[in-house]
Amino acid sequence: MDELLAVGPTDQVVIVSDDANADVADAFEHAAAERGVLVERVPWAKLSPRPLPACPPPVLRAIQHATATVMAISWEEGEYDARYALVNAVIAARTRHVHMIGTGRRAFIGSMMASTGRVFELLQSVRAAMRPSSRIAVRSPAGTHLDVEMAPHLRWFANGHAVVPGQWINVPFGALLSSPAVVSGVYVVDASIGGGIGARAGLLDTRPIRLTIEGSRVRRVDCGDITLRRYVETFMAEGKDRDRVGLLSLGANLGIREALGEIVHDENMPGLHLSLGDTVPTRTGATWTAYGQLAFASAGADVDLDGEPLIRRARYVRFV
Repeated sequence: MDELLAVGPTDQVVIVSDDANADVADAFEHAAAERGVLVERVPWAKLSPRPLPACPPPVLRAIQHATATVMAISWEEGEYDARYALVNAVIAARTRHVHMIGTGRRAFIGSMMASTGRVFELLQSVRAAMRPSSRIAVRSPAGTHLDVEMAPHLRWFANGHAVVPGQWINVPFGALLSSPAVVSGVYVVDASIGGGIGARAGLLDTRPIRLTIEGSRVRRVDCGDITLRRYVETFMAEGKDRDRVGLLSLGANLGIREALGEIVHDENMPGLHLSLGDTVPTRTGATWTAYGQLAFASAGADVDLDGEPLIRRARYVRFV
């Protein structure tokens, strides 16, 4: 509440949660109450069964008079539109928003092992080192061999900063994000995958997904687990440009030492992670986007920025 939302007595906080995240919502409410802040709790799915096709009207109404909001719910396949509507409402109302989707207790605690200030400082240092046409090379013992080119019109933004009105932060946090100009090579997903299957699949170290990427598009998916392979292939086939790399996530949370098999945690681990689909164009400056997003995280990678070592075995070797 202090470092992310900086709430004070004049704020009105709305907390949206489900039963599975009641303890997390309780913790946020207690922290706000200690600061003399007015808190309103709104259930995510009280009258309708999940998955919700749209954001509940009581949630949208509550956001309109809030200055800070927290959403803590479990992941449900088919709720993309509902969550997207909530984020748009947050932006329109210019609230400061914390977004927690499918974050387990281990992931929440594990991502808080490093001080917020230290993570913020690292993100600022890495962002300052980025050039308009930076090149990023990623290699890993699992077989990742990926090359990324950026472009002057593309912007990096941090998922790790004190939130200002009209913006939000995902928790766990600690990553620098952008949309790439060109991605080519092989990316081995041996940590975790997003989507509805992610929570069930868990850690992917024994059944990694191998993505062969040419011209920023996934040309081939290989995986010993046929269910995982078909899930990725189905996602790509169900919409235009869903086979295209939309986002890069350069993890910078120094407190995350190992993958847990939860994408919201693992994509903040030092290394380069990626998503297919949505480019978040309002933040990245990308000239294209897609409906839907599927995120992937790898473990133990080496990352070079413009020919210089940045990360080795998921540990930063610069700016620390």
